[in-house]
Amino acid sequence: MTRKATPAYRRAFGLAPTSVLAFAVVLVLCASAAALVVVYRAGERIILERERSEALAERDLLEEIFQEQGEKSLISSVARRTRFANEGERYGLFNARGAPLAGDIVVFSPAFLDADWKRVRLNRPAPATLHVNTTVLDDGSRLVVGRDLSNLRQFERSILYGFAAALSIVLIAGALAGLFLNAMILRRVDAIAETAERIAAGDLAARTTFADRRDPFGRVGASLNAMLDRIEALMVGMRTVTDSLAHDLRSPLTRMQGALALAMQPQTMEEDRFDALDAAQSEVGRTLATLSAMLDIARAESGLSREMMLPVDLRALLVDVTEVFAPMIEDAGQTLTVDLPADPVVIRAHEALLRQAVGNLLHNASIYAGSGARVRVSVEDDDGFVRLIVADTGPGVPPEQAGRVQERFVRLDPARSTGGSGLGLAIVAACAKLHEGVLKLEDNGPGLRAVLDLARFDAALSSTGLS
Repeated sequence: MTRKATPAYRRAFGLAPTSVLAFAVVLVLCASAAALVVVYRAGERIILERERSEALAERDLLEEIFQEQGEKSLISSVARRTRFANEGERYGLFNARGAPLAGDIVVFSPAFLDADWKRVRLNRPAPATLHVNTTVLDDGSRLVVGRDLSNLRQFERSILYGFAAALSIVLIAGALAGLFLNAMILRRVDAIAETAERIAAGDLAARTTFADRRDPFGRVGASLNAMLDRIEALMVGMRTVTDSLAHDLRSPLTRMQGALALAMQPQTMEEDRFDALDAAQSEVGRTLATLSAMLDIARAESGLSREMMLPVDLRALLVDVTEVFAPMIEDAGQTLTVDLPADPVVIRAHEALLRQAVGNLLHNASIYAGSGARVRVSVEDDDGFVRLIVADTGPGVPPEQAGRVQERFVRLDPARSTGGSGLGLAIVAACAKLHEGVLKLEDNGPGLRAVLDLARFDAALSSTGLS
């Protein structure tokens, strides 16, 4: 059994998921540490404020006992509070010389002087850090009420344990979510890569599947499919052009070869030789015209001519083209009517290709509409689009053939005796596509009504000086 090769992007970025996961973990740790600091500072402030309030209340009560009941009652009260004190509560009573009278604070530190909730470090009888408040009584003795850091340390332990538990939950959930998202992303990337590999292997019909265009991978898939549709259309068009050229140019090239072979024979009469050379020259001209038309179609359909699109006054362009083709239509025994608006109609267009498209429509009308037909050129404005219409009263085109005659090298039976290449309407359709419009062949009742929808470009009026 053949083992499927690992995709190149997986080999090149094999550590990428791990790196992303590590980055996410570091980010969570940093965010959690910042949150821990904020919570700790807030909790520390609350605890210290509460302990300060309690210590001041104790100080005021003991000071009141001294004033009302004297020194002995104060000593007894301090001793009783020391004996039954809650965790963290500290008391000390010292005479004017600093000798201890009661309490568990037995050494009077100089830092106690004028202490108003001051942080003091004691070394005896055991090392400790206290927040103390000192009051000098009327007889000179000093009452010290303090709180050690045991409550704060207990709060710290609770915060750390809670942080560790919460962080463990977050890391486990984050790791699972990261692995799930990583697997989902890689699955979608695999689908896109598989489509690309199928395309590279020659399967131009391969497409990426996606569930929702609003999803980032859905947008990538939709864009990729649109690109593949465009590539497939160009490839099909290229094959069609190649096959059509091979088919339709074989005959003129064969006739050209025969004419040249006849002209090169020594026994050919001079007059016949010139006739053969003239026929070969005519075939060369038709062949070059066909190749030029195919190049115009290819450039228009691929969008390569879009950089040559500029603001163009459609009204002035139609006046010029109809003046050129008026003699041809008159020679065909037909009547030409031009119905154009009085004001300029500005569109963004490839002027040369648009002239050629309109000329092709008028040329077809002069050939196929027949003697006595009426040919009308008009322009209509339709909701942001300019509708260019060339209509005649000839035999028209069967509705079932309206789409087919726009293809390359397609000529209906009545047209085969005219010697045309079958590219006239294909050029018009390519012109419409370049201008983001469409060519529609409709029944004129009787006759043919060819309609080109072209996008307006009114903003060009101010930039081109057209009026």
